[in-house]
Order: sequence, then C-alpha cells, then structure tokens
Amino acid sequence: MYGITDESQLIDIETIRNGCEIFKSTTDSFSMCGDEVCAAAEMCNKKALSVDDATLEYPINELGKKIKNIKSEYTEYADALYAQALKIYNEQKIELAEYRAKTSNV
Repeated sequence: MYGITDESQLIDIETIRNGCEIFKSTTDSFSMCGDEVCAAAEMCNKKALSVDDATLEYPINELGKKIKNIKSEYTEYADALYAQALKIYNEQKIELAEYRAKTSNV
C-alpha cells in the first residue's frame, strides 16, 4: 500500500503531533480577540450609541462570538489532521512488520 520496507520511510508522527499542538496553541489568539470584541460590544449600548433605539451591541457581540468559534474550528482541523496521520502511521507500521516477517522467512 505504502511500499514501506524500512523504518526511515515512516511518516514522522512526532513532528506532525508537535506541529498540530503548536498550531492549536496559536489559536488562543482568536479567543482573546473574540473576548475583546465582546467587551467592545458591551460599550456600544443604548447609552453610548443608538439610532431609533437600535445599537451595535448585538451585531458586535455576535462577531465576537464568531471570532471565538474560529479557535474550536481550527482546533478540530488540527485534531483531524493528527488523527489521519496517526492512522497512516499505524498502517505503515503494520506494513513494515509484514514486510520484515516476509523477508525474514526467506
């Protein structure tokens, strides 16, 4: 399937895991930014700014929530990427073991 005949051909699962973890840690910025936007929304109430009893508080707050949700979306992408890489790595390890078993009997 992958043509694995030597351990050096295995994907580097540790590098992939570390990269995914680093990527996930950078998504904290989205949470912090979203919190700041939500805080700004609270300042845009009727006392601060309103036109015909309408304020920007709700739309700005919704934007803040969307920004905060980016973190969970991107975290899910990284987790899915690592899960797929781990699946491939395990398949490669099995293939290597089968290759070694086959060639050691020769």
